Amino acid sequence: MKKTIMLLVILILASLFFTACSGSQGSQGNGVSSSPSTSEEGEDNDDGLAIDDPNNPVNMVDLDFVIEALQNPDEWVVIDVRTPEEFNGESRLPNAYGSGRIKGAINVNRELVYDARGEIRPQDELMELYEFIGDKKAIVYCHGGVRSAFVWSILYDLGFEVKNYSGSWIDWSTAATVANGEANALVLEFTEVWTDNKGIIE
Repeated sequence: MKKTIMLLVILILASLFFTACSGSQGSQGNGVSSSPSTSEEGEDNDDGLAIDDPNNPVNMVDLDFVIEALQNPDEWVVIDVRTPEEFNGESRLPNAYGSGRIKGAINVNRELVYDARGEIRPQDELMELYEFIGDKKAIVYCHGGVRSAFVWSILYDLGFEVKNYSGSWIDWSTAATVANGEANALVLEFTEVWTDNKGIIE
């Protein structure tokens, strides 16, 4: 009789033990499946910059890209966001090999995005300012890529497909001069009011 009782006790304890183990494994399994997963949408890109950041490489283009865009005017419009004086070659800023502008570029001074109070204009006024873009894609440039990065953000927020020529006029004028060898013929072809400093940075 005692042996029977002891056997029953052992069986009950064993049953309780396995039940507890099974429950513990089940809760661990639920914990893994319910933990947050890393999705592509939540990840930063390789350089850690957001897609709406003008410094993100996907939003920047180089000289060769600009030349290709200039050869496709039905698809692209190039916007010079410098002052009219810079655009007309009447004003020079440091670090460039000459003054001038990219042929075919439309001058829309960055300062025009501000109203009389120095605040950014409302969306309807900005759309009117840039209505010439239409359904084309745009490239913006300035002297060194800073002012154009700001305008890139404006146009991006307005819904345009836009790229920033980060090297801007400094890069373009470098290719247009003979300072580092033979001047880029295509760059010269797409340059207006060019004043070459003969390899001297001013």
